[in-house]
Amino acid sequence: MGRIYGKVEVTTKKKKKKKNEHNRYRNVIKNFRVTPKERDLIEARLAVTGMKSSTFFIQSCLYQKILVKGNIRSFSAIKDTLQELTEKINKNPDLTQLEPVDAERLKTILEILKSLF
Repeated sequence: MGRIYGKVEVTTKKKKKKKNEHNRYRNVIKNFRVTPKERDLIEARLAVTGMKSSTFFIQSCLYQKILVKGNIRSFSAIKDTLQELTEKINKNPDLTQLEPVDAERLKTILEILKSLF
């Protein structure tokens, strides 16, 4: 039908999706807002590392020490998370069977509490 209207149909090759170093696809996008000054500071740190920005942010978010300034919102979130984790642990006291996400949440809370004292 493309020839009737004088258009040439072009077939394109499908691009292969890239897998990361752990053989996983990264297809979830996380965005956040910063001030121009914060952007400049982040870009300066990023330039020094020589890393791609996605790798830099993933490494920073997962492996940097967390500094939480106590406020009602953060303490409410910690309390709610601890209550949820307590219920899961009461159902199955074997901590080796704890879901990886829940283990990470517990580890993060312990890091936050450790930094407070």
